[in-house]
Amino acid sequence: MMLKNNKKILIFFILICLQFCIITAPDWLKINGITPCWPVILLLPFSLKNSPFKAAIASVSLGIFIDSFTISDVSYVPSLLLLSIVWSTYGLHNKKIELFLSIGLMAIFGTAFVGFSIWVQKIFLYSDLRNHWFHSWSIFVLISEVIITGLVAPFFSSWLLLTYKKN
Repeated sequence: MMLKNNKKILIFFILICLQFCIITAPDWLKINGITPCWPVILLLPFSLKNSPFKAAIASVSLGIFIDSFTISDVSYVPSLLLLSIVWSTYGLHNKKIELFLSIGLMAIFGTAFVGFSIWVQKIFLYSDLRNHWFHSWSIFVLISEVIITGLVAPFFSSWLLLTYKKN
């Protein structure tokens, strides 16, 4: 009973932290105003420790939550769904995930995939964005987000992974 209450408290704390990190990301966690990809940082440890079904439900919920903060027509749901299934499958087959570097690399590739997915969705939805300026700006944002997430994710994701393992 106590273990179940601790997990509920942990999930509540993580959801509050997600909202806080998205809304008020500190300046020292930004590269030219670009924050880390918080959905990837929070979805990675959950997906590694749960089944693909639970990870898929969490990713869709997280994607809908993140989409509620944005105004555009693009969505985080498809890319987060695919990442959660891949990471949960990897987590089920590989029991040695605690390496700091592997978590960082998975977050880097996940952020690149999410950013590229958003970029492609914007190209298909908005035909007037098919110019050189948009692509150079998008590449800058994608590279900055990948770098800052790659630096931040090993700390936050590994902490969440260890906290999740203890509970």
